[in-house]
This record gives sequence, C-alpha cells and structure tokens, in this order.
Amino acid sequence: MTVTVVVIEDEPAMRDLIVGYLTRRGNRVAGCGTLAEAAQALRVLQPDVVVSDVGLPDGNGATFCLENVRHLPRARWLIMSAESDMLRHTRILVMRPDAPPFSVVDKPIPLRALDDVIRQAMLAVPPMRSAAN
Repeated sequence: MTVTVVVIEDEPAMRDLIVGYLTRRGNRVAGCGTLAEAAQALRVLQPDVVVSDVGLPDGNGATFCLENVRHLPRARWLIMSAESDMLRHTRILVMRPDAPPFSVVDKPIPLRALDDVIRQAMLAVPPMRSAAN
C-alpha cells in the first residue's frame, strides 16, 4: 500500500533527503518549502502523513499543523525542529487537551524514525478512500 506524505521543510538539502528517502521506500511524497505550498498540497493530496519543520519562512509549522488537523483527521503528524526553544514550545502546544496526537522530534531526524510514522499511517488508513474525502 502506498502512503501519501507531505514534507514541509524550508532547507532544500534536508527536504530533498527526506523526500528521497520516503520515495525510495515506495511512498508518494510531495516536498514543500513554505506553508503556502503545504496548504495547497494538503488540499490536493489529502496526505496520510505530514512531516513539518517548525520554523518556516512564512510561519510556524506546528501552528499550521494544529490548524489543519481537522481537515485530515486520519493523518499522522510529525513535527521537527533543530531549535530547542521551538521544540519546547511545540511540545507544550501539542499537549493541550484539544490537540490531536502529534510526534515531536529533534532535527536532524533519524530517517528510520520516519518508517515508524509510515507504519502507523498504513495501519490507520482504510484501503479505499471515497471521492468525497
């Protein structure tokens, strides 16, 4: 089963690394450098997994994910940052009682950790999606 992933990362080398790894693993992957690009990708692709950096040129990736989770209730969300203050703030954000389950990790992310998120998505995604979703 193919899992659709949107990767939101403004550093081209890191984005290419993650997108390349996930693509080689058989996933359908779109890389986005900004939240504006990511918003378009979420609407078009309806991904099973979203991997997002926190510090992006046009906003906060964690806030973006929290704002978009209601549109993709079955998606798995992985938020990453290399900055400890941003990670600390993000962990507080996702601990709110109304926050959906997110994984928050330090960057650079071990690529094998992405496999766990993909496996979780494969277990959660129904075999067929209707056109209404």
